[in-house]
Amino acid sequence: MHISTKELRQMANDVDDLQRDSMRTLREELEEVHYGETAQILRNSRRGFLKKSAIGGALVTVGSSMIPITRFLPSAGAQELTDGTIAAFAESVELAAVAAYTVAAESGKLDAAVVEVGTMFAGHHQEHAGAFASLSGGAATGTPNATVLAEFGPLLQAAPDQAALLEIAFGIEQAAAATYLFALGALQDAGAAAATATVLPVESQHAVVLGTALGKSFDEFMPSFETADAALNPADFPIS
Repeated sequence: MHISTKELRQMANDVDDLQRDSMRTLREELEEVHYGETAQILRNSRRGFLKKSAIGGALVTVGSSMIPITRFLPSAGAQELTDGTIAAFAESVELAAVAAYTVAAESGKLDAAVVEVGTMFAGHHQEHAGAFASLSGGAATGTPNATVLAEFGPLLQAAPDQAALLEIAFGIEQAAAATYLFALGALQDAGAAAATATVLPVESQHAVVLGTALGKSFDEFMPSFETADAALNPADFPIS
């Protein structure tokens, strides 16, 4: 690892604090969210999100494999999805992440501290799965996503060492976070949108922890989706 065990645990504990705070307040957020104009924005974005977003053509790098983000999306056209379908899909992705961390932990190739962190992250994914299942309107299956397992399962089994397993876990977290960014552009239900917005930062932080442990550069786990093109020029908007 490129960081100490103490640093790894501290970073993971910070994410755990974020997870606890997020899940504790999710119920209140669901009660307080009122759509209005926001609902119309989400509806308008449903058809055009994949076309306009960088996510549509994004790739997840896992070792030497380049996997398109769209491989994990439930449909190529966001307009064909319902909120229940997206929530059920999200549940299946979360359960696949739990399964992946379980396989890695049982491989015997991870240090005790890494197993501890992986188990923590798996617990976060399990909680996220439960949140999405409750919002799926009965569409959730309670089973891991078979496509995700097919992509990552063989890589997990063949991983020769801890670094390789961490690289795969990093790819899974990237895929999950990117998928939820997609979902935010397609959802119309207030509850599903709130849950997705709550989960996305936690899973992004998982990727940050794993990327740091792997010694990746900052721009590898913090990609920029925004440019300065729309920035306000101080000369045009002076302080009065």
